[in-house]
Amino acid sequence: SAGCRQIQDLEIPCVEVDPCGDAQAAAEGAVLGLHEYNDLKQKKKPVVTPQLHGSAESEAWQKGVIYAEGQNLARYLMEAPANYITPIKFAEHIEQKLRSFSNVKVHIRPESWIATQQMGAFLSVAKGSAEPPIFLEIHYLGGANTNDPPLVFVGKG
Repeated sequence: SAGCRQIQDLEIPCVEVDPCGDAQAAAEGAVLGLHEYNDLKQKKKPVVTPQLHGSAESEAWQKGVIYAEGQNLARYLMEAPANYITPIKFAEHIEQKLRSFSNVKVHIRPESWIATQQMGAFLSVAKGSAEPPIFLEIHYLGGANTNDPPLVFVGKG
């Protein structure tokens, strides 16, 4: 990842990364190392695209890129200021990222829905903000066996 960052400083648009026996780890390191929150900076670093050197482990490389991009999305959402990533902007950003997956459904629930669900604790916490609360609901419909119980994640951010 340090080498990729140095390439970024040289403003070279693409770098080939030797997998060194573990293409997934190499991809994760390269993509994670190149992440930088630039949205509010006037001078943005150039985008550098890391690519696998050779093609023997392209499936493992792609898996590493996907894992790292997911972590970079979480980093982006965490590093953005609260007045920049408001609840609705957060929900819309996630909806846009997941739109291409046919087995994922996203529901953006407004304050009126939250009230009808009697989520009083959620609403009372949201009163501390000038922004209206949003409840983001994501349904993953991709389990191999439809009889398996669902896997559910609940979080408050």
